[in-house]
Amino acid sequence: MLMQIFKIKKEERSAAGLFFYWQLLMQIAVIIRYYPRFSVITKDYRKVFLDWFHISGFDPLTYCVVTDWSTAYNVYRHPLLAFYFYPFYLINRALMALTGINCTQFLVAALLLFCSLYAFLLMIRIGRELIFLSQKEATLLGFLLFSFAYVMLSAISPDHFIFSLFLILIVIYVTGKQMQEGRCLKKGQTILLFLLTAGISLNNGLKVILANCFSRGKNFFRPSNLLFAILLPSAALWGFSEWENKTFVADGVHTRQVKRARAIKNEKAHMLAVFRDTTQLKDSAGQVAAFDRIWKIHRQEQIRERDKEPQYAHAGTPVSKRPFLNWTDITTSRATTLVENLFGESIQLHSCNTLGDVMRDRPVIVHYSWPGNYIIEAGIILLFAAGLWAGRRSRLLWLAFSFFSLDMVLHIGLGFGINEVYIMTAHWAYVIPVSIGFLIKGCTGKRRNAITALTAILTLYLITYNSILTLLSL
Repeated sequence: MLMQIFKIKKEERSAAGLFFYWQLLMQIAVIIRYYPRFSVITKDYRKVFLDWFHISGFDPLTYCVVTDWSTAYNVYRHPLLAFYFYPFYLINRALMALTGINCTQFLVAALLLFCSLYAFLLMIRIGRELIFLSQKEATLLGFLLFSFAYVMLSAISPDHFIFSLFLILIVIYVTGKQMQEGRCLKKGQTILLFLLTAGISLNNGLKVILANCFSRGKNFFRPSNLLFAILLPSAALWGFSEWENKTFVADGVHTRQVKRARAIKNEKAHMLAVFRDTTQLKDSAGQVAAFDRIWKIHRQEQIRERDKEPQYAHAGTPVSKRPFLNWTDITTSRATTLVENLFGESIQLHSCNTLGDVMRDRPVIVHYSWPGNYIIEAGIILLFAAGLWAGRRSRLLWLAFSFFSLDMVLHIGLGFGINEVYIMTAHWAYVIPVSIGFLIKGCTGKRRNAITALTAILTLYLITYNSILTLLSL
């Protein structure tokens, strides 16, 4: 089944061609924007990419890895991602030697195009083969998905999100096919899909476990399934993450910590020497006591100034400072986030601070300047909710909704990445076209035509609106 996914069917070719040329235009715009700096062969590629790449909160780490291979991603959240790109790094090194330029943009663009195209086709197939819509209705769902602002941006940004979307849709499609045929997701399929998805983004591996549960029902709890399909792959991936951290990351972290501690120590020694040269205190113990007070005030002021920087000021207060929990946020407003970011910015770009980065120059909350944006947002939410009701008896819909719910628990509940929750849109946005697909399926006659027409109008508007704002803001 997995190999059949990559065959473009005759009835899909026209839509695939139109989609491909749209995405190609967007890729070309990004390449042109950054080519003068990113094509140059230099010594510190990471600094160049991180300093100059600005598309919302997306990181250009894939450019870094394909140019000068390293485990640049967080090894616990993305344990296998750098290794997936190693062959492309080798290709790029060969091209750099042949051409004298860094070809990372072209290679990454090709990967993004590939994953975007097949994510688009998978969305169509889910609509056509699993929801049983017409070809035109299913195609509409594919375009609707990529009309969402941060699915569109994920498709042109050198981050991991479009790769995740592609694999999540494979999980939904394969699982849906198995359930449709009255079969369970096989252990081998589960292991392969888990390693692929979790290797790119650990939380998405949990979605494969949910898929296994949905397809197997009570059989999910069989010892053989839990042991071989769930526990052993999870343990293996965690063990690999630990090895990866010790081998590639730990020494660098230690070196940076030592360097930072040494810099603070040297600064303190310099300030103490200046203080002793200028103070009128003769007693050495009194000098030390007085200087300690000055040093404490100085460090507190440094920390206050640091906390004013966007990456700290916009981070919110975590549940705990322990590993993993330090990524949470309990202070950012959930209600405002839902309106302006989760169902707002994720789907429709704001005309102010467009493509701004919360860690650089964008406020956490930005409001729309046109009331119509809120009306459109409300319309999409209503269609989404109506679709959930229409498809309430479908295991496929609840499978997709369980993936969405998992992300909501992580992002809205615990606050993981809530300050820029929209960049994770590709991890969950497919649930909206899937639910609207069930809404269309549940209607007949004029009502079906009306809902399809409304969806088409919204899709055309979002494609036009988001594409123009993106191209103008690059």
